Amino acid sequence: MAKLARDVMSNNVITVSVGTTLADARQVMERNQIRHLPVLDTDEQIVGVLSQRDLLKNANSYHSRVEDFMSRPVVWMAHDLPLHSAIEKMLDLKISSILVGDEENQLIGIVTTDDLLRLLAQSLDKVPRKQTLSTLFDIESLDEIAYKISQTGI
Repeated sequence: MAKLARDVMSNNVITVSVGTTLADARQVMERNQIRHLPVLDTDEQIVGVLSQRDLLKNANSYHSRVEDFMSRPVVWMAHDLPLHSAIEKMLDLKISSILVGDEENQLIGIVTTDDLLRLLAQSLDKVPRKQTLSTLFDIESLDEIAYKISQTGI
Protein backbone atom coordinates (compact mmCIF):
# COMPACT_ATOMS: atom_id res chain seq x y z
CA MET A 1 0.00 0.00 0.00
CA ALA A 2 1.34 3.43 -0.94
CA LYS A 3 2.42 5.74 1.84
CA LEU A 4 0.41 8.94 2.29
CA ALA A 5 1.65 12.37 3.35
CA ARG A 6 0.12 11.90 6.81
CA ASP A 7 2.16 8.71 7.28
CA VAL A 8 5.51 10.51 7.30
CA MET A 9 4.74 14.15 8.14
CA SER A 10 5.93 15.81 11.31
CA ASN A 11 2.81 16.55 13.36
CA ASN A 12 4.01 19.12 15.85
CA VAL A 13 4.47 22.13 13.57
CA ILE A 14 6.13 25.11 15.24
CA THR A 15 5.18 28.51 13.79
CA VAL A 16 6.21 32.14 14.20
CA SER A 17 4.25 35.32 13.61
CA VAL A 18 4.76 38.13 11.15
CA GLY A 19 6.97 40.68 12.90
CA THR A 20 9.30 38.09 14.42
CA THR A 21 12.95 38.98 13.90
CA LEU A 22 15.27 36.63 12.06
CA ALA A 23 17.32 36.35 15.27
CA ASP A 24 14.27 35.17 17.21
CA ALA A 25 13.27 32.78 14.42
CA ARG A 26 16.78 31.32 14.47
CA GLN A 27 16.48 30.71 18.22
CA VAL A 28 13.12 28.96 17.73
CA MET A 29 14.68 26.72 15.07
CA GLU A 30 17.69 25.89 17.24
CA ARG A 31 15.63 25.26 20.37
CA ASN A 32 13.25 22.91 18.52
CA GLN A 33 15.89 21.40 16.20
CA ILE A 34 13.90 22.23 13.07
CA ARG A 35 14.72 23.87 9.73
CA HIS A 36 11.32 25.24 8.61
CA LEU A 37 8.95 27.71 10.24
CA PRO A 38 5.54 28.53 8.81
CA VAL A 39 4.81 32.24 9.32
CA LEU A 40 1.37 33.34 10.55
CA ASP A 41 -0.25 36.73 9.97
CA THR A 42 -2.41 38.53 12.55
CA ASP A 43 -5.43 36.42 11.50
CA GLU A 44 -3.47 33.20 12.21
CA GLN A 45 -3.29 32.44 8.46
CA ILE A 46 -0.08 30.99 7.05
CA VAL A 47 1.49 33.54 4.73
CA GLY A 48 4.94 32.02 4.16
CA VAL A 49 7.61 29.60 5.29
CA LEU A 50 11.00 30.62 6.65
CA SER A 51 13.71 28.02 6.13
CA GLN A 52 17.15 27.61 7.61
CA ARG A 53 18.45 28.39 4.12
CA ASP A 54 16.62 31.75 4.23
CA LEU A 55 18.40 32.51 7.51
CA LEU A 56 21.81 31.53 6.16
CA LYS A 57 21.38 33.66 3.04
CA ASN A 58 20.54 36.65 5.24
CA ALA A 59 22.97 36.11 8.10
CA ASN A 60 23.67 39.84 8.46
CA SER A 61 20.00 40.81 8.72
CA TYR A 62 19.06 39.34 12.10
CA HIS A 63 17.13 42.45 13.14
CA SER A 64 15.00 42.18 10.00
CA ARG A 65 11.57 40.58 10.10
CA VAL A 66 10.69 37.08 8.88
CA GLU A 67 8.16 38.37 6.36
CA ASP A 68 10.98 40.09 4.45
CA PHE A 69 12.78 36.79 3.79
CA MET A 70 10.20 33.98 3.96
CA SER A 71 9.28 31.94 0.90
CA ARG A 72 5.93 32.56 -0.78
CA PRO A 73 3.54 31.37 -1.97
CA VAL A 74 3.01 28.63 0.58
CA VAL A 75 3.09 25.14 -0.93
CA TRP A 76 0.43 22.80 0.47
CA MET A 77 -0.83 19.29 -0.06
CA ALA A 78 -3.72 17.27 1.34
CA HIS A 79 -2.87 14.76 4.06
CA ASP A 80 -4.47 11.90 2.14
CA LEU A 81 -2.45 12.31 -1.06
CA PRO A 82 0.22 9.74 -1.92
CA LEU A 83 3.66 10.60 -0.60
CA HIS A 84 5.13 10.41 -4.10
CA SER A 85 3.04 13.51 -4.93
CA ALA A 86 4.84 15.43 -2.19
CA ILE A 87 8.22 14.21 -3.39
CA GLU A 88 7.50 15.14 -7.00
CA LYS A 89 6.23 18.59 -6.00
CA MET A 90 9.27 19.21 -3.78
CA LEU A 91 11.63 18.17 -6.58
CA ASP A 92 9.80 20.20 -9.23
CA LEU A 93 9.71 23.35 -7.09
CA LYS A 94 13.19 22.80 -5.58
CA ILE A 95 11.86 23.12 -2.04
CA SER A 96 12.79 21.20 1.09
CA SER A 97 9.38 21.14 2.79
CA ILE A 98 5.68 21.08 2.03
CA LEU A 99 2.85 21.90 4.43
CA VAL A 100 0.11 19.32 4.94
CA GLY A 101 -3.54 20.28 5.45
CA ASP A 102 -6.68 18.44 6.52
CA GLU A 103 -10.15 18.48 4.93
CA GLU A 104 -10.77 22.01 6.27
CA ASN A 105 -7.41 23.25 4.92
CA GLN A 106 -6.03 23.54 8.44
CA LEU A 107 -2.33 22.92 8.99
CA ILE A 108 -1.80 19.48 10.51
CA GLY A 109 1.78 18.72 9.55
CA ILE A 110 4.83 19.29 7.42
CA VAL A 111 6.80 16.92 5.20
CA THR A 112 10.50 17.78 5.02
CA THR A 113 13.53 16.27 3.37
CA ASP A 114 14.50 15.04 6.85
CA ASP A 115 11.21 13.10 7.07
CA LEU A 116 11.85 11.58 3.64
CA LEU A 117 15.42 10.60 4.51
CA ARG A 118 14.19 9.01 7.75
CA LEU A 119 11.67 6.99 5.73
CA LEU A 120 14.38 5.99 3.26
CA ALA A 121 16.66 4.84 6.09
CA GLN A 122 13.85 2.76 7.60
CA SER A 123 13.06 1.26 4.20
CA LEU A 124 16.69 0.37 3.56
CA ASP A 125 16.84 -1.52 6.85
CA LYS A 126 14.04 -3.74 5.53
CA VAL A 127 15.54 -4.34 2.08
CA PRO A 128 17.31 -7.64 1.43
CA ARG A 129 20.93 -7.13 0.42
CA LYS A 130 20.27 -8.24 -3.17
CA GLN A 131 17.46 -5.73 -3.65
CA THR A 132 18.40 -2.28 -4.92
CA LEU A 133 16.90 1.16 -4.54
CA SER A 134 15.66 0.95 -8.11
CA THR A 135 13.57 -2.13 -7.35
CA LEU A 136 12.46 -0.80 -3.98
CA PHE A 137 11.18 2.48 -5.39
CA ASP A 138 10.20 1.28 -8.87
CA ILE A 139 12.47 3.63 -10.78
CA GLU A 140 14.56 3.09 -13.84
CA SER A 141 17.94 3.79 -12.25
CA LEU A 142 19.80 5.34 -9.37
CA ASP A 143 21.06 7.90 -11.88
CA GLU A 144 17.48 9.18 -12.06
CA ILE A 145 17.41 9.68 -8.27
CA ALA A 146 20.83 11.34 -8.24
CA TYR A 147 19.84 13.63 -11.08
CA LYS A 148 16.60 14.71 -9.39
CA ILE A 149 18.34 15.31 -6.07
CA SER A 150 21.11 17.34 -7.74
CA GLN A 151 18.49 19.47 -9.49
CA THR A 152 16.80 20.41 -6.22
CA GLY A 153 19.89 21.93 -4.65
CA ILE A 154 19.21 20.18 -1.35
